[in-house]
Amino acid sequence: MRFKQVGATLAGAAAVTVLAAGPALAATTTFAVSSGGGTHSASGSFTWLNRSVQVQGGVKNIGGAGTQVLFDAWAGSTPVESQSRPTGGKLAVNETISYNFTLDGSAYSGGITEIDVWLYNAHADLWSGPTTYFRP
Repeated sequence: MRFKQVGATLAGAAAVTVLAAGPALAATTTFAVSSGGGTHSASGSFTWLNRSVQVQGGVKNIGGAGTQVLFDAWAGSTPVESQSRPTGGKLAVNETISYNFTLDGSAYSGGITEIDVWLYNAHADLWSGPTTYFRP
């Protein structure tokens, strides 16, 4: 009988652990940045998870030399991670390239608190920004 009670307690603890492991959604923030009279742009949304941030959207170029967007994540004044889209040194040229990825702030107490968004205009060889978005 004692063995069954311990088993039930362990099963109950495991169920609580599984339920607590999922990410908590805080809020969703939309973003939009552009340069070159709108020929270079990026837009989308940030879904603020427990400590990390899901980034979804697209980078667009119309009739130019190319466009790239850069996301710098911060935990307070500490840099967390930088990711650009498109990746691999490529640029969006006369197209819209979609993206969906996560900026990982799980190693930082309090997680990601802000994201700086930079936009590259290859025609002018110029980065514009940052436009800063804060955790709600």
